[in-house]
Formats: sequence, C-alpha cells, structure tokens
Amino acid sequence: MSIKYMPKRIKVIGLMSGTSLDGVDAAIIETDGERILSFGPARTLEYSDAERTVLSESMAAAVNWNFTGPPPNIFSRAEALIDATHRRAVAGLMEASGLGKDDIDLVGYHGQTVLHRGATPKRKGESLQIGSGEGLAAATGLPVVFDFRSADVAAGGQGAPLAPIYHKALCDYSGLTGRIAVVNIGGVSNVTLINGDAPLIAGDCGPGNGPLDSWVKAKSGKDYDAGGALSLSGKVDFDLIACWLTAPFFMRPLPRSADRYEFDVLGDLAGISTEDGAATLAGFTAQAIARDMANFDPQTVIICGGGRHNRAIIYMLQSHCGGNVVSADTLGWDGDALEAQAFAYMAARTLCGLPLSFPGTTGTPEPMGGGVLASPK
Repeated sequence: MSIKYMPKRIKVIGLMSGTSLDGVDAAIIETDGERILSFGPARTLEYSDAERTVLSESMAAAVNWNFTGPPPNIFSRAEALIDATHRRAVAGLMEASGLGKDDIDLVGYHGQTVLHRGATPKRKGESLQIGSGEGLAAATGLPVVFDFRSADVAAGGQGAPLAPIYHKALCDYSGLTGRIAVVNIGGVSNVTLINGDAPLIAGDCGPGNGPLDSWVKAKSGKDYDAGGALSLSGKVDFDLIACWLTAPFFMRPLPRSADRYEFDVLGDLAGISTEDGAATLAGFTAQAIARDMANFDPQTVIICGGGRHNRAIIYMLQSHCGGNVVSADTLGWDGDALEAQAFAYMAARTLCGLPLSFPGTTGTPEPMGGGVLASPK
C-alpha cells in the first residue's frame, strides 16, 4: 500500500451500519494506528421505518441479483440514503461533542453491506458495500477511508471479519491476558480468538440476530426480541438445530464468512409457536458460536454487538462455555460503539500502511492492508 504516514496521535471518527439495520453508529477514538490511546464520544442515529424498508428491500434485491448482471436500480436509492444518514451522523456527533472540523483528522466509513459471499474452496468471495467515500469527504471536508474489504477479497480472503485486529488492541488496552474469545453478535455472529502474541484466529460463526429478528418481525411486527423475552419463554427444538448445523457452511473451518441471509431457516419453523421459534433461533446462534470456541477453550468470553442484550442467547452461551461469559460493557468497553470504533482504528491503520486482515482472520495468504483514502476537494 502506498499510503504510509508516520504514526502519531490522531482523532478519528468511525462509522458503521450493520446488517441488523438498526441505525448508523458513530464513534471517536484517538490512536496511532497500533495502540488505542483514548475513547471519545459515540452516538447512534437510528433509521426511520421508511429508511429501514428501503435498505431491507435493497438487501433482498441483492440476494436475487447475486453479483450477476446489472445491479438492481434500488442500489442507487439505497446508497443515496446511506450517504445522507452518514453525513447526518457525522454532523450530529461533532455538534453534540462540541467539535469542529479542525478537531478531527480522519473518518473511517464502512458503508452498508448489501451482499456478502464468502470465499469457499470452489469459488472466490464477493462483497458489496454501498456508500460513497468521496461524497462523504466532499460533504464533511474531512479525509475519509472507505472500501475496507475489496483488497482482502481480491487477494483470496473472506473479506470478513475485519474487527479482530481491533479486538486485540482492546484487550491490550485493558491489560487482558490468557485465552480470550471476543464474540460480536450482529446480523451474523463472529468470534476472535486471542492468546497473547499468537496469531489471531477469527471468522463468522453463523447466525447472529438476523434470523431471530426476521422471525419476530414476521410474527409480531416488532423489530427484534427485546431482552430475549420471547426466546426465554419458548422451548428449544434441539433436533432442528442439529439439522441446521449440518449445512456446508458449518463444515468449513475458521476463517470463514457469511451473509446475514445465508441462514434462511424460517421455512423450517412452520407450525411452531412464536416463542418456541424464537427460542430455537436463539439456540441456533448460541450453539453455532460455542462450537467455534470449543477447541480453543477460552478462559474469558466477551460479548459485544446487539446480541449481548438478548438474555436467552447469553444464558445458552454460558451453559455451553466453560469460560467466564461477560458483556463488553463490564470491561469499560462501549458495546454499542465497538464496531464503529473498529473502523476508526482501521482507517488509522490504512493511513499508516498497516495490515487490517491476516491469514488466520480472513484466510489471506499474508497480512493484508485495505481501505481507500478519499481527500476532501
């Protein structure tokens, strides 16, 4: 990578819109591209129902498109929405924090994933994030790093997950030692396995909140299972989960990656009560995560992402894991802002010419840089 700046203390805004489609997370950190030096403020700009509908429809259209032929027309509408909401998120965070343009050195803009196909032994991966880094740079007057996944995918990597290097930096910042598993439960779940200076191991585990959110929406009209209340009141169908876990995705070792809609199992729940379906989907998430941690035998399991609020998933993970299962928030980490912080950190690493992904995290043949720098006009 040609971008190489001497590391220094820089203040970076990170932006993340996950496949759960709850909103845009914006967070500020100070870093030199290697160490976390301090945490700044964070906030979430929630999507309206109308905005969420557009994004949901674009993701559904992407599944049918599947990287074949002209992109669906709705992508341009969705990208305009993504760019506009992220501009508002940056402006809102800066205004709420009393910061001006001169106080921020860089922005990390992930954009919105509309479709991700992880690499397999038989095919190369493909991943599409919508959102214009150049447009955000022009609108904010700030340099923006975007397109974090393309270089990894082009080199034969999975393109995901990218947060493991930030998870390691967080553990170093907090002085954590031993065998640590950092689990992010968003639309998809992923895990980072950390053991001192040993090479990082990571990958997507399987479903996160995605199938459960879709089930709850279809059955109750609500966006998600708040606190895991529905899941806790139902009965888990373990035979059904065992069947789901025989899918080809689960036969592949880490590192591997998935799209939210890769675990479309709702058709198998016909005739099952809302509560039992929710419990079974929560159990599916927990078991998929637990099986990827089994051989590592973590001493500490740290849960981040929206799924950490689902008590059913957490209780099930505790029953499957011998280690201590804790929420990221108990360590002083901001569990809601962590993904946005991660892309702030990775933007700084891009500026410094440092790698974002590794053979054990995405399957690239060697440590890989990534990201594209857009300068304000």
